Amino acid sequence: MSKAAHKVKKREPYRAKLKGRSPAVAPGRGTWAAREATQLNVKAALALKKVSSPAVREFDKFDLEGLKAQLDEARKELFDLRFRKATGQLENSSRPGILRKRVARLLTLIRQKELVS
Repeated sequence: MSKAAHKVKKREPYRAKLKGRSPAVAPGRGTWAAREATQLNVKAALALKKVSSPAVREFDKFDLEGLKAQLDEARKELFDLRFRKATGQLENSSRPGILRKRVARLLTLIRQKELVS
């Protein structure tokens, strides 16, 4: 099977889903899809808030500005750890991974607060 035929075969299920829909209603296109995606994101944000982990609960007391300050602080510390690793002075090698997860968690919480507000 040629590369072109393989690409066409991979796209068949997607095209079958779109069959009968106008391009403006297709997922990811037009204002309708954007509005629907935003509504789904708000619902997901509210659902996640109900079942939050202990790692997320530590950020509950912060407002949007406080979360952004925490994000800046975590990013600076991660930047510092990258330099320590490059120079061979990093003692705890698991710390960068922990900080990356913290940054991702903060970005998620900031996005949730923006959607809900």
